[in-house]
Amino acid sequence: MNDSKDLWTVGDVLDAMSGSNPPDYVMKIVHEIQTWLSSAVSEESAIDPADIIGGDRQGTADLEYLFSQLEWAGRHADLVPVLKESGSHEDAVILSIGPILLDEGMRMMVDHAALFASETCRRIWMISDTWIIGDILSYIPHIKALLARGLQLHFLLVTPWGYSEIPWTMEK
Repeated sequence: MNDSKDLWTVGDVLDAMSGSNPPDYVMKIVHEIQTWLSSAVSEESAIDPADIIGGDRQGTADLEYLFSQLEWAGRHADLVPVLKESGSHEDAVILSIGPILLDEGMRMMVDHAALFASETCRRIWMISDTWIIGDILSYIPHIKALLARGLQLHFLLVTPWGYSEIPWTMEK
């Protein structure tokens, strides 16, 4: 929650409703991603409108820089696609940022939880800069299966100006 007792963000309200409080390391990752995204919309790195219209997103060189800045998180969670050692933590952070499309992020989440870390993974923090309902709908059976196995799934939508957790709980 914000330091100011009078100012609540949408994320604060959703957290209060869901009872979800991301661990400090997840919040640090979110902050670093926000900083990275902010550089994409700042005046110093003007984006060509043709790139936006064409659907191009930030380049892979920028993404490699971000990933190098996030390697420290590997001490706390499996960091996908940056991880050095697969399946060693109960928490996993799946990054679907920049040129990594949401569909790719969803696939990485399912692969990591069901195949590569099925014995150790208990919580997944999916962090993305996009929310596309069509990509999510195609993974509903996978999400239900992961939830049925007892995994806690968290989806954090990050923008340069803030973040919000989008609940994924499913009625049975």
